Amino acid sequence: MKPFLTVITINYNNLLGLEKTIQSVKSQTFKNFEYLVIDGGSKDGSKEYIESQDAFIHYWVSEPDSGIYNAMNKGIKASNGDYLLFLNSGDELNGNSALDDFIKHQRFQGDIIYGDYKYKEGGKIFPDNLTPLFFVRTSLPHQSTLFKREVFDKIGLYDENYKIVSDRAFYIKCFLSNQFVFKHIPYPLAIYDLSGISNDPLYKERQALENERMFQEHYGIYYEDYKNMLLLQSKLNQARKESVSGIMKRIVKKIKKVCRIP
Repeated sequence: MKPFLTVITINYNNLLGLEKTIQSVKSQTFKNFEYLVIDGGSKDGSKEYIESQDAFIHYWVSEPDSGIYNAMNKGIKASNGDYLLFLNSGDELNGNSALDDFIKHQRFQGDIIYGDYKYKEGGKIFPDNLTPLFFVRTSLPHQSTLFKREVFDKIGLYDENYKIVSDRAFYIKCFLSNQFVFKHIPYPLAIYDLSGISNDPLYKERQALENERMFQEHYGIYYEDYKNMLLLQSKLNQARKESVSGIMKRIVKKIKKVCRIP
């Protein structure tokens, strides 16, 4: 019987993160899924741990790859589910009932269904309505997104020319194609591991260069307009902060924090 969901975990030399992710997936009350692990030929004991979980993992491979998105594409090709979720090593589902709560939510419908996420000291809530400008400012969380299998059949795989921002490029490509229904579920599906490559300061310059090239590719002549809109928005926000009401709000907030007033 074809599974409703495929959960894909990619890993490379992150044994502790992999253990955490696999245990999170194993603990789910929702069971109608297959689990795939794509390892990049790790040398830190990850392969041996994957072998020890062989009874739970439906498909796995441990071999060299050319990067994150090459590994994710391998997972897509090996998947059988109606929907796909990428939960990479280090990330966790938000509690044992996370998949149940998300998939059975009354708003669960569409082709690209995205939730919110938590991290160690906070979280992020995403908007219900998306615009091209949203994707210039930020992106959606793949670890909290279920993609209908048909999305990949129609739009293709992740662009492996981008080593850091290909997931963002994929969201933009899908959004601008106007072929798919994006739906937001106000629920933190995943606990995001902030130690990934996209948040590594050593990769910030490369990430900025990839973003610039990616935006030029997908937005073309309109990209400069979007950059100017963001600049104007930033200036407006700064002006509001420097206004009397903005200053008073910051003072009140600081007083509440010092005095521990809710």
